[in-house]
Amino acid sequence: MNFDKVEDKKPVSFLLITIIFLAGAVLALCSSIKIQTVMIGYQYNVLVILIIMELFTNLIVETKIMQYLATRLALRSHGNKRTILILFSLLMFAISPFINNITSVMVILPVIFVLLKAIDLDRHYICIFFANLLAISNTGGASSPIGDFPAIIIMTSGITTFLDYLIRAMPVFIMTTIVLVVFWSFHIKKGIDAQSQELAVKLLHARYKHITVDKHTLIPLCIIFVAMFFTWSFVPQNVIPPEIVAVLGYVLAAAVCVMQGKKIKIIIDFKGVLTIAGFLFMASIISSTGWLELLGNILQTNIHNPRTLLLVIMFITSLVSGLFSAGPAAAAMMPIIINLCNTTLAEQSHWVAIAYAGAICAGSSLFMWSATAGFILSNKIEEAKLGYQWGISSYLKFGITNYIIQILITMGTIAIIL
Repeated sequence: MNFDKVEDKKPVSFLLITIIFLAGAVLALCSSIKIQTVMIGYQYNVLVILIIMELFTNLIVETKIMQYLATRLALRSHGNKRTILILFSLLMFAISPFINNITSVMVILPVIFVLLKAIDLDRHYICIFFANLLAISNTGGASSPIGDFPAIIIMTSGITTFLDYLIRAMPVFIMTTIVLVVFWSFHIKKGIDAQSQELAVKLLHARYKHITVDKHTLIPLCIIFVAMFFTWSFVPQNVIPPEIVAVLGYVLAAAVCVMQGKKIKIIIDFKGVLTIAGFLFMASIISSTGWLELLGNILQTNIHNPRTLLLVIMFITSLVSGLFSAGPAAAAMMPIIINLCNTTLAEQSHWVAIAYAGAICAGSSLFMWSATAGFILSNKIEEAKLGYQWGISSYLKFGITNYIIQILITMGTIAIIL
């Protein structure tokens, strides 16, 4: 096996991880909470699933199927700006339920950059295109129980099952994605140069014409993944825990790759894993203090209508997710959600899970730092030298619009159903 190392020369992120763990430990000591007791109920299963799904993603990407699909869609667009937006939005939503947001963005960016450099770009289009792509990486991730970190936390929390989440979340986030794509497509200016379109297609064809998909590896990997999906959907968690299904699936997939003579690249974003581990640790400590339970009781005491109560919690969760990113929001607010599902909203627990995921998804689109892939996407755009900057300030008004659209659709859906 190949063990690839990814260097990170920025110490700030690791300093943040250290602060999170130290703050959690200090809070535990000041609150007379035994850390050992907290760690007994620590959500190791969430970390296991995150790591395994990232490793499984590496195997899929090595077959070059993602690059092939991106290239085919780019050629289909014929360099038309609106068509590019629609096709790549659909591709992002299609792969995000099964691949983490960062990987989803990274595997299709090279093709996108080649295409965009060959057409007549303007700052307005750059902002719309990438703001839309970032938002849809969030809706796609939220549509599946394994699509992103918050969804995995929800799946392993016990408030819903894999299948119950999937059949409810997928229609909601498909609808949200359609609204986002239609809304932004109407904001794209016309007047595209036909010569630029033709040049874009020629450049893509010249650069990516030799891409071939490794079908001999891809087909068995897809069969294994479908089997994992089937097991998660129909086998109860108390019979076979989801993290065990993930591990068995990956081991089998790795064995298939080895038998095909492939070198397995084990590339893991340990910085991301450590960050999430820190958030889970801090959330476990805060949960043990009883503060979140107190907040939940206060809300339940003062808001007697279950639907109104859930909508208020959705709004609070979306703001927390926007300000502090999806990771800490999902970990911190989960105890309140579990408490509600065990009391006031026990009969609607499956929809509570969707409401929670939708609120986090909306908040993740609010600011550049809210989304997992936000800053990474911004850095890649800068490195590509498209001629325009795409950062916190340029994203802001588009992010606020994405947030409003997403939160209104999710809250409206919940209000109608409940």
